[in-house]
Amino acid sequence: MTLLKLQYLYVKKSKLIYAVVITFLFYFVFVLNDLKTKHSYTRVTNPLETQKTQEYECKINKLNEWDPRIKNLFAKIPRYDKCIKHEPLTYIADRKLFINQTVNTNYYGGSITKCEYATVVRDTVERDRYAIGTFREFESPLVVIDDFFKVRCLKGEKVEYEYVHSLIQPKAIHNFYKNLPEKTLDGSSKVNVMIFILDGVSLSSMKRALPKTLEYLKSLENFFLFEKHHIVGENTFQNLVPMLANLNPDAVFKKNLTEKKKSKLEIPTPFDDVPFIWKNFSSKMYLTYFSEEWRECAFNNLKFGFRNSPTDYYLRSFWLALYASLSYPPTSLNSNSKPCYYNKLLHEISIDWLKSIEKFNLDFENENNISNLPRFGIVKINEMSHDYLERLFWIDNDILDLFKYLFTEKFLENTLFIFMGDHGHRQHQIRKSFIGKMEEKLPIYSMLFPRKMMRENPKLKETLSENTKKLTTWWDVYETLSHVLLDQINISTDLATSAYLQDLEKRKQGQKGQSLFTSLSNRNCKQAHIPEYLCACQLSIDVDMSNPIVLKAAKFMVDHINNVLLKDYQDICMKLKLSKILDAQIYGSNKNRYSIIFQTSPNDAVFDGTIILEPSNDLLSSDGFTIFGEIIRVSTYGLSSICIQKYHLKNYCYCYDYHKKLV
Repeated sequence: MTLLKLQYLYVKKSKLIYAVVITFLFYFVFVLNDLKTKHSYTRVTNPLETQKTQEYECKINKLNEWDPRIKNLFAKIPRYDKCIKHEPLTYIADRKLFINQTVNTNYYGGSITKCEYATVVRDTVERDRYAIGTFREFESPLVVIDDFFKVRCLKGEKVEYEYVHSLIQPKAIHNFYKNLPEKTLDGSSKVNVMIFILDGVSLSSMKRALPKTLEYLKSLENFFLFEKHHIVGENTFQNLVPMLANLNPDAVFKKNLTEKKKSKLEIPTPFDDVPFIWKNFSSKMYLTYFSEEWRECAFNNLKFGFRNSPTDYYLRSFWLALYASLSYPPTSLNSNSKPCYYNKLLHEISIDWLKSIEKFNLDFENENNISNLPRFGIVKINEMSHDYLERLFWIDNDILDLFKYLFTEKFLENTLFIFMGDHGHRQHQIRKSFIGKMEEKLPIYSMLFPRKMMRENPKLKETLSENTKKLTTWWDVYETLSHVLLDQINISTDLATSAYLQDLEKRKQGQKGQSLFTSLSNRNCKQAHIPEYLCACQLSIDVDMSNPIVLKAAKFMVDHINNVLLKDYQDICMKLKLSKILDAQIYGSNKNRYSIIFQTSPNDAVFDGTIILEPSNDLLSSDGFTIFGEIIRVSTYGLSSICIQKYHLKNYCYCYDYHKKLV
């Protein structure tokens, strides 16, 4: 090699080293000076981290549910104990309605002179509502033939007492199994599915507030807790539709939306035509049920819900009648500061009903010598977790007792039990922090598999254990439920023998998830069909909240709310102003994405949005800003947006008329 060539290589190598040193110094002086790292669990130790990790594999570091920065946000609120202290005046026993004369004597002074009975039915010709039949006086005891009914008792002509009861009545599916010519054709080879949902509960919330329940579940054979389960949308509807229908929730909403005038409430038509998976189970001769608390809930929050009952047992009319009765403390909001129904906390009503339907079906099986009546059901509780995260601490023993009641030997043999949240908490003070933002994206999701399935498929345990440590979504849950429905206990991953895989081949173009019975790859958010703006896989570091770019980006988002989203509603919605920046992060392979949690005035609303900063000569110019995804509201709006009828704008509008009432 010539001397000239050696000199050339030396100079080239020196220039390369010089360039690396200059790059490092630039990063240290001009970037790290503004980035004060405090979230050690998401810290990027290598600022030049390769894009490969971000693009091909999701890494979600474990959160500490009692992180010192958030542990003081959870006030110790004692369990509400101001419900009525005595039993209701009426009760059900042996499928008959009784008047409790002891209660009449001790608490009503014997003044109740008569009680009347009326059935509660669905009435959905024009909108989602219920109807009360004609009240008729009855003598105690009364044989009951209705699912739901209202009792009122009078002192003279004045109504002193109202109570809405429920009683499980046999359905057509019971007659089908009762009249089977051969009992060998019953559901002994089928897997029951029970889904129990606590609204707004993250994996971290479960660990914080329900430790006894979690410890009990972990002690059970065939229980699996999925550590990286991830939302695919912001709210309940946007997560349950993928899980239960394998459809894009926004497409479902818009498809059913009818054009309204500006002054008319924007509500989609009923969802009866949506192919929810309970229809698939029903077609395979499963009994089905669905119950959810609250007037405004998953399919009824500014939505019509269903015109016809979607399942064999559907409690919508029961809940609506309950909320309108004298035994429920009046409130204009969904959640109640006095969360009682007569002598019980509201969640206990859901628990009692779930126990009742399970007992009814077990009794039916025993009376008719049926080994298993196949059933698919969902019970969702909202009151104890949606608005008040501290209430979750009240119900650990209640949930534990429920599970111990349900989990008989027969239940554990036949039932796939799913215990889940729909998303993490979205309104609590914790959501104003980066930790809360992460928790919101990672709901509790767990599965307890039936023994008969695990016996038939001994390799499943290893596959499921591996999958608990990988990124999973509601799209995957849909595929898993479909796998159960079509393969039952003979879960197969062989196309030749699996009815599920054969069905999947026919609809593969619409597949977004992967059955949890199959080995999952190390997917990222894009591969798992998680909207990127919701992705928890992005490693990030803190930004000084006084950083001029952060301030400019937050103002840019407030301007977007005022002048783009609410452009046509400035006559009824007040202009918002930036009042405070609560948290700021920078992430992305190019470190050009700013995730900012900010507060506005005069409504004290809290929003979470992400800005992409494009290269520009002037870093403080808003010309280089692009809003990434949606600006998410992480505080409740209550009645403050009552003046606007567009569903998707209620998060942003602060009504002039509402504000005038406050000042």
